[in-house]
Amino acid sequence: MTAGLVAFLQARLDEQEAAAVAAGGTSEGWQALGTGVYSVASLDDDVPPLITTGPEVGGSDEDAARAEHIALHGPAQVLRDIEATRGLLKQCKAPETSEEPSDACDPSTAGMQRMAVEMAVRHLAQAHAGHPDYQPEWRP
Repeated sequence: MTAGLVAFLQARLDEQEAAAVAAGGTSEGWQALGTGVYSVASLDDDVPPLITTGPEVGGSDEDAARAEHIALHGPAQVLRDIEATRGLLKQCKAPETSEEPSDACDPSTAGMQRMAVEMAVRHLAQAHAGHPDYQPEWRP
């Protein structure tokens, strides 16, 4: 696996992390109610929504679906996704020589593990194929 591919994906994760932290990080969960996205911490208060995707009264089903989509991708969830992806990227350094012993220590198993990790990273990077730094040769 190329170091460039891993560096590219790490840079995208860093960008996402900065945006998620700026938007509230893990300090609050988000929940959709109607066409609004609310902080879970303020659901019992008379606090306006963080985001409104349409008129609060009489909003369309599409507006409510947008609010649900935004809430599902709140900062806390984005940070959990980043942590999971970074865990996989740690395996890219060298799964056969990582700190954790492999379940099977023979070289063929280690090579297969490396190929599986590389394929997973290629698929994750493909989500950013529209980025100007994405290289076509990284496609899975």
